[in-house]
Amino acid sequence: MRRGNPFDVLVRLRRIDEKQRRAALAAARQAHEQARDRLEEYKERHRKALQIDEMLTPVELRSLQLRGLQTHEDLIAAAEDYARARQALDDRIDGWRKSAEDLDAAERLDQRRKDEAARLARTASERSLDDLLGMLHARSSEATP
Repeated sequence: MRRGNPFDVLVRLRRIDEKQRRAALAAARQAHEQARDRLEEYKERHRKALQIDEMLTPVELRSLQLRGLQTHEDLIAAAEDYARARQALDDRIDGWRKSAEDLDAAERLDQRRKDEAARLARTASERSLDDLLGMLHARSSEATP
């Protein structure tokens, strides 16, 4: 079984984490937009429920009061849902930013490792070439009296 490079594994895991957090962020953003739309809808319902066009009888006034209370409760619930959705969105944004920074750091570390490996390989190749040229020079010096 071939053992993978730990940096490659780290980068791959960080990419997966970043992708998952980005998907969670998109879902949270959609939930936030839905909560905002619902809040606006309830605000409009509340305004419409409280419109009075004419003089009201005591029964109609009581009915209006109850409708106002109900729409107010719906409005409060929608505002709380919106606040929770906003907090969830902020949390997802923070999580995605952290995972994106972690991925960036891992990729930079991996690139530095690859650059260092290339530099070491280049140095080893140059040494081998120097040794080979030295041996050829020594042989040619021995061959010509």
